[in-house]
Amino acid sequence: MEWSFDGPNGAVTVCQEGERAICRAICPDDRGGLWKAWLLGEGGKALLGTLVPEGGAMRLRRSIDVAQLERQGAWPPTGAELVLMGAAARGGIPSGWQWTDCPGRLVGDAGVRKALHPVERALIQRDGEGFRLALPFVPGGAFPIPALFCLSRVEVLNGKRYVLFQFSRRGCPRFMGDP
Repeated sequence: MEWSFDGPNGAVTVCQEGERAICRAICPDDRGGLWKAWLLGEGGKALLGTLVPEGGAMRLRRSIDVAQLERQGAWPPTGAELVLMGAAARGGIPSGWQWTDCPGRLVGDAGVRKALHPVERALIQRDGEGFRLALPFVPGGAFPIPALFCLSRVEVLNGKRYVLFQFSRRGCPRFMGDP
């Protein structure tokens, strides 16, 4: 069985060969920075690895046990992400926002915390009422926190789409309202 996922940053293909998943990712080499590939599933996501320059593009090829992907909630695959990491990603921070690592530690609800567990970084904006989190949004891709779908909204920040979530000071989810 084979899956193919195209996104704004490149493409990821996955082919099951017995008990192994052969994963390939590619994106243009003209984007600069450190790119990571993630495989998304109904129950989570799994890091495939870092793309390296090869043949005029950034590429990754990795063989992973299907059982490992199942344990991480990423099998069978429902989507994929190619994410710019490090200093290059930090340079495009929208005004008034900053990066936060492990955003799940900020929320009070155990279910939301579990949904955020695989998210390593998110944009955060604090105010007197609490804080907002912005997670990358790819149309057709996995929604970051399905349980909070009705409380969120999609916005474009610095030319990129994000799903915004509002939380109280104690980390309880709140309705986003209109922009």
